[in-house]
Amino acid sequence: MSAVEHEQVVREFLAAMGPTPVDIRSAVDRYLTDDCVWENPGSPVCRGKPEIFKLMPADFARLEVRFRHLATVGDTVLAERVESMLRTDGTPIALNLKVMAAFELRGGRICAWRDYFDITKLISDPGEW
Repeated sequence: MSAVEHEQVVREFLAAMGPTPVDIRSAVDRYLTDDCVWENPGSPVCRGKPEIFKLMPADFARLEVRFRHLATVGDTVLAERVESMLRTDGTPIALNLKVMAAFELRGGRICAWRDYFDITKLISDPGEW
């Protein structure tokens, strides 16, 4: 895959996160490998989809993303973005959270997803993540 195709996978994955918890699960199933590793500040490393689903709040319904920059080297996409995460009732988990991430791809799917952000900017209990 080309750099543009890798970046498109990341864009499509994050855009597919919502507007319901079912959509979130569907996006994870579609775009992540079964053995994907997901890392977030202050949270245990998730290895595989079952651990990823367990870490996400059950009422996480929608992710709104504004990309600032994307850069791709080999199979890794670096994505600087600002995002808001919302619950099913519309209340925020985070608003305008500045996030830097590395997404590693294998076979057109995300096999590693590492987010970097200031955990104190989450509105919900950081222990959820």
